[in-house]
Amino acid sequence: MLPISGEPIARGAVLVGPDGRIAAVGPEAAVPRPARCEDVSLGQAALLPGFVNAHTHLELTALRGLVRDLPFFDWIRTVRAIKYALEPGVFRASARWGLLESFAAGITTSGDTGTTLQAAAAMADLGARGVAYHEIFGPDPKQCAAAVAGLEAALTRLEPLRSDRVTVGVSPHAPYTVSEELLRAVTALAARRNLTTATHAAESEAERAMVEEGRGPFADDLRSRGIAVEPRGTSTIGWLERAGFLAGGPLLIHCVTAGPDDLERARSAGARVAHCPWSNAMLGHGRADFASMRRLGLIVGLGTDSVVAGGGHDLFAVVRQAALGLPPAQGLAPREMLRLLTADGAAALGLEGVGTLAVGAWGDLAAVRLDVPASDAADAEEAVAWCATASDVVFSAVAGRVVYRKGRWPGVRIGRERAAYRAAADAAAAVSRAVPR
Repeated sequence: MLPISGEPIARGAVLVGPDGRIAAVGPEAAVPRPARCEDVSLGQAALLPGFVNAHTHLELTALRGLVRDLPFFDWIRTVRAIKYALEPGVFRASARWGLLESFAAGITTSGDTGTTLQAAAAMADLGARGVAYHEIFGPDPKQCAAAVAGLEAALTRLEPLRSDRVTVGVSPHAPYTVSEELLRAVTALAARRNLTTATHAAESEAERAMVEEGRGPFADDLRSRGIAVEPRGTSTIGWLERAGFLAGGPLLIHCVTAGPDDLERARSAGARVAHCPWSNAMLGHGRADFASMRRLGLIVGLGTDSVVAGGGHDLFAVVRQAALGLPPAQGLAPREMLRLLTADGAAALGLEGVGTLAVGAWGDLAAVRLDVPASDAADAEEAVAWCATASDVVFSAVAGRVVYRKGRWPGVRIGRERAAYRAAADAAAAVSRAVPR
């Protein structure tokens, strides 16, 4: 057992109570077995807290592999063109399959951003934990009132899905899709409603050029639509601070172009970061300054981002890329790598009682087989952190409820889910072929 908060425990065990929280944890002989309690033996495996994906777009799972090798502006424009041409049922099947895929990869908590409400619905129905950030768009100041009204309506629809597992938040999408007026309005709304917030920030050179210099493809596109663009006189992080958004301690997604001063500004405001090194590399953005984030003490979680950009829900690949991006003198120990996937990810999403195996924490669990990845390794943390893959996950549970075990999803009609997802992927592929590149 790898509790993350302490040393590994050989032949460890966890007892999850009827409230879904951990009631006991320790060596197997010391953990009680109440009558009629389901007893799950995992064999030669490492038991950990369930993994936390700090940033994903589950509703886009069906678009996997459809948009590749384009400059970022063209990439995001193509993804949006495909998305807006699809029927609502595609997103339902897509979000549900993305969550089932996540369970099979040991991910029990997701920080999702989207517009269709389907990720929150899938979390609620399939038993996942997560934060569903509803995205809002509106680069023209004239759109502000209508955009806020649309957000209010979406929050009303999301309200019945909120629970001790599903948190609802709001996400002004990015500096090139949100005016300062709208950013201020959403900031005020989030404060009134006590909602958690997130935004894509300092993601690309194209974004930086628009914000700081008023030029580049995003600026040109806005001007072509009759929307005035002027240099904002500061960086993206500075712009968020000026609008009051940073003071709410948001989740800042990417931060690739953020320098040490911006990162210090974010840390001082209590903001957190979702670091997505895999998708950043795939989209040609470069590397975020993860070393400075760690040195400054920023709270950082890891995200796979959309599978359109990254390819899958495999946090093992993501954490290794994050580790390899650090200078040798700042290398990550295996336990630090695993903490990034668990407790740190939970902290980045502002979730308490998640990401550790401790009495009182939620019984969110993942198990990784040890008879294959580095089966001769004396250090189980080393074996999991550096050698395991998503396919080595054999068990996942949320609040003590088993959501995946050895190729099966209990209570899920997986054949029907797979067929619905394949139909959604086929529909997305057909639309994609008609979208000009």
